[in-house]
Amino acid sequence: MAYTVEQKIKGRIYLYKVESYWDKAKKQSRQRRTYIGPKRNVNKDKTKQIRSSLVSKGQGNVFLLRFLSDKLGLTEILKSLFPDNYQEILALAFYEIIEASALYLFPYWLDEHNLPRVKKMYSPDISKLCDILGRSQSQRVEFVQKWIEHLKPINGIFYDITSISSYSTNVDFIEWGYNRDKENLPQLNMGVTFCHNHSLPIYYNLYPGSIVDVTTLKNCVEYLKVFKLKDILFVLDRGFFSKANVLEMNNSKSKVSFVQPLPFSLKKVKTLIKKNKRLLSDLSSAFKFNEEILHYQQRPFEFDGNEFDAHIFFNEKSEVEQKHNFFSVLFEYEEKFKDKSFKVLKEYLKYRKLNIPEKYRDYFKWNKTTLRIEKNAKKIKSFIYKMGSFVLITNKQQMDKAEVLNLYRQKDQVEKMFDINPAIK
Repeated sequence: MAYTVEQKIKGRIYLYKVESYWDKAKKQSRQRRTYIGPKRNVNKDKTKQIRSSLVSKGQGNVFLLRFLSDKLGLTEILKSLFPDNYQEILALAFYEIIEASALYLFPYWLDEHNLPRVKKMYSPDISKLCDILGRSQSQRVEFVQKWIEHLKPINGIFYDITSISSYSTNVDFIEWGYNRDKENLPQLNMGVTFCHNHSLPIYYNLYPGSIVDVTTLKNCVEYLKVFKLKDILFVLDRGFFSKANVLEMNNSKSKVSFVQPLPFSLKKVKTLIKKNKRLLSDLSSAFKFNEEILHYQQRPFEFDGNEFDAHIFFNEKSEVEQKHNFFSVLFEYEEKFKDKSFKVLKEYLKYRKLNIPEKYRDYFKWNKTTLRIEKNAKKIKSFIYKMGSFVLITNKQQMDKAEVLNLYRQKDQVEKMFDINPAIK
């Protein structure tokens, strides 16, 4: 039997053929070696390396989003309007939901995710697709039409508006206006309508930054009329309130029905709470809403001869929690300046501006006798008086407390949508 062995001599490897044989004279097994040559000169059979064809791609997150898109009916609607691009439109949406990153990185993300039917698009391809969608106005309107027909929104529509600040000088819609985030920047406004019964957005519109809220709402009403939505009830944000807005909505030709929270800065609201404070603490006004115990009164409310129903709610537990949190903060700041004194008012105002947040400044004052900072009892009393209470007015008749409260509580769905969207906030 023959085999090959390697032997290292002075750093080089040599090959030898070894044969075993039986030595009859010595009566034992012996070996006979035959030199073959250096190892490098020998042509050995090369082992073929087979490249693996297995590829690992992300599946879970895109599977969930595809499932939701199909179940919500979004895939079918997009397919009917954009048969050549609907897969790419959905993939770009999935990418933004998952990564919230710049679109030029999309092709690299696509390589790592299981979307076999989606065409690979680089930055120029994405720009071209966005341009096509931007010019396809009729398809976009038809999409909203089909989406509304699919949702069949009833009961209530939430409406909210947010400002998107920008440094851009190339976008016509970027204008100076009321900035909700208190940023000293021009902006555009984005108005969103949200379906109450499905908890899904219906559509959004962009407006120049200088356009006031009530104008966007009027445009929204007219827009929804085009899609044959009638008897719409809008649930609005407290920040949307102004007397002019309320009267404009109530007296418009389209007769907009609405639920509007009222701010406590309004003298009429303070008076309303004061008149009903005792009744709002009485057992007879209490009711249970889900897991909450609240007190409730309904009263007429008037603006310039226009009557509305005011729904007044009071939550004792919320009042206690709000008081606790408020006083905890006040005592924390009071501790910081308890040993400080200020010779003149100007000196105190400078210190206050640098050391006390704006929302708490009114609850402290400078005592010119003691030269120290003390709590402003009058302002504090006025503030805590409204804790736990809120007032909603509506021009829709015969709404009961549970219906109004349910609509108001669910309104935060659209606000949460703004909060979780990095592209907006």
